[in-house]
This record gives sequence, structure tokens and C-alpha cells, in this order.
Amino acid sequence: MKKYNLLLLVCLFSFTSSFAGGFKLGLQGQKQLGMGHTGVGFAQDAAIIYFNPAGMSFVGSQFCGGVNALFPNTSYFDISTNNVTKATSQVFTPFALYGNIKINKTFNFGMAAYTPFGSGVLYPKEWIGRYILTSIDLQSVYLQPTLSIKLTNNFSIGGGFVYSIGNVNIEKDLPIQSATQDFQAHAKLNGKANGIGYNVGAYLNTKKAAFGIAYHSRVNMEVKDGKANFTNIPASLSANFPSTNTFKSKLPLPSEIAIGASYNLSKRTTAAFDFNYTFWKAFDTLGYDYGVNTTSLSDTKSPRLYENAYSLKAGIQYDATKNTTIRVGGFYDQTPVKDGYVSPELPDNNKMGLTCGATFRIWERCHIDCSLLYENVFKRTQKNLETQLEGTFHTKVIAPGVGITYLFQKRTYKRKRY
Repeated sequence: MKKYNLLLLVCLFSFTSSFAGGFKLGLQGQKQLGMGHTGVGFAQDAAIIYFNPAGMSFVGSQFCGGVNALFPNTSYFDISTNNVTKATSQVFTPFALYGNIKINKTFNFGMAAYTPFGSGVLYPKEWIGRYILTSIDLQSVYLQPTLSIKLTNNFSIGGGFVYSIGNVNIEKDLPIQSATQDFQAHAKLNGKANGIGYNVGAYLNTKKAAFGIAYHSRVNMEVKDGKANFTNIPASLSANFPSTNTFKSKLPLPSEIAIGASYNLSKRTTAAFDFNYTFWKAFDTLGYDYGVNTTSLSDTKSPRLYENAYSLKAGIQYDATKNTTIRVGGFYDQTPVKDGYVSPELPDNNKMGLTCGATFRIWERCHIDCSLLYENVFKRTQKNLETQLEGTFHTKVIAPGVGITYLFQKRTYKRKRY
């Protein structure tokens, strides 16, 4: 009997578009996003816990948090039918929370909770790729306690432990006759995953400039007891698709090295630059094991063969007034997805984006931060080697964001300006 392989975990912790290559999300700080998501070499607020934990030594005791509204817009042109399919409009809300406490002149302790992977995609009911994917919805949160050590007045190191938790819901139709004329045979996988990792960094602050380097480790996410449900299966095939099954899977979230710098162009103007290199080759194969195997439901290993990729980011901020700072930035992001492996779960390609933002100091200790991202994922025409789906994907993203910063001290540290 024909085996209906469930090519569902292809999209585990992946999503339509993310302002980062592959399935990585880049919305970890409002100030940083306004400057093209730079921050490795520019310690502005407690979000430095994510970008470079060593920079905690230069921001003082404070809390900051923010949320973005992510509006992806994906379309697919099918070459065989000349039909255009638009994914159903959805809104996703990745967030980030950071707290930094100055223990003494040498040590700072921080805690962070942020969403580095998340979002989803929902395709129309009758779209041509419904046997590959109808929807994906995922959430993930990183929890990160962090410590920085100030070795000299200008140099610090830092590191944090990462515990990742997440859940995923993936659905697709099955290419078999339904038990009724009104309903399509359908599969749904959902599960919870977790993993551990770390990040470390070093930060050098000088009179006119600052430099940073940071490393984010690989995190191996593991689903141990996922649920696989099959509905509207014909009676003749019900034994081959148990209505309730389980599955296990692992997904390596790749390591990354980031280098950044910032420079005071004038008393009011600062420029920042980041270079990120992500070791995507760790994601070469995605396999999953079902608790119950049948002649139609077998364990599967699906090749991904990702390639390492880089991103370039730049931004400028200007202190327009004593209480208002404005920012602009941009980025270029290389895709790790090779030709022949583009799919509805992750229609990725090289991308460029523009960002802007502002900070409004409503009083000495409280600031409101705003950001706006526009991202264009370049059109990509591909034939998937595994599913044979051939067409052109194009994605655009708009993501406004808002956050708040509260200083536990009267003022936060600032680099000396010339």
C-alpha cells in the first residue's frame, strides 16, 4: 500500500517570514530594531542581555520590555495552473522582557524572556499544496539568566544560560478518500519541545566608539511526546492511521557568532554596525518517529541540507531633543535554504529590510520606545525535490512595535561623547 508520509515536521519552529535567515526571528529589542536590529556593539538598554551579555556592565539597573505586531503577507504562484494563492492574513505578537541589576562595580545580573522563534501561516482550504501543509502555528520562549563581569573601566565579559520551551501545531490534508463527502481526510500534529544552550560575549567601550563580539550556542529542541491525530479516515484505512498516535522529533537551532561596533559621529549622532554568521549546516536532516507504525505511516528522515548564512545590519540614531531620540536602519539577510528545498512551510529567500524608531522620555526614569520594520523577501521560483511543488513564493512583512524602559537609577550609563 502507498505510504502517506507526513511531511509535517519540516516546518517545526519555522514560519512564513522572520527578519532572519531560515527560521530565526529578529525582533529582540525596540531600540535595536529601529537601527536595523543592531546591538552587539551598542549597549543602549537591558536588551543587551540578548545581543551581547557583556554589555550589561554599561547600562545600569533597569527593566525594558516590548512587543511587536507581525503582519506577514505571503503569495504563491503555481506554474502548473497559473493560479495565485494568498496565505490567510494573520497577526503574531513576539515579545521580549529584560531586567538588569547592578550588584556592585564589578558584577551585573540580568534575566531575560524573549521569543526568538514564532509565528505561523494559514493557507486557504482548497489550495494546491494542501497535502503538504494547510497551517502551522508555533510559539517558543527563551529564558535566560545572565551575569556580566566588568574587568576594567572599559572592558567586560558576560554569559548566560538559555532554557528554551515551545509548542507547535501543524496541519495538512491527506490525499485519500474521506469517510464522508463533506470532509477531507486530515492530519494534525502538536507537541511541546524544550532545549538548553548559552550565550557569551565581550564588550569594549572607548571614548568615541564601542566594540562587541557575542556567541549564541546551538540549542537542540526535542519533542518527546507529541500528539498525532487523524480525522475523516475511511474505514478501510482506519487501521493504517490510528486516530490518536504519538511522535518524537529533534530540531537543532543553530549557533551564531555576531560582531558589532558603534561610533559617535557627533554629540547627538551614533552609528552602529553588526555582522552575524549563523551555522545553519547543523540543520541537515529532520527526522521523526511515530509511536505506532503502520504500512501507511512510517518513521521518516527528510533532508534539509541548509547552508551557513550571514546578515549585515546598520543603523543611525539622532538625539533630536533632550527627550526624543529618532532612529533609522536597514539590513541584508542571506537565506540558508538551498535550491530544491523551498517549501510552503518556509518559503525563504534572501531578504532586505528597512527599519525606523524613536524613544520618548516621558520622565527621567521612564521611556517609551517605538519601532517599525518593513521586510521584503525576494521572489523565488523553485521546484521542491521532495514534494514536486513548483512555483513562485513572495513574502512581505510589516512589524510595528512598542516598548517601555524603566530606570532604577536616575540615569543610565552613557559613553563619553567628544
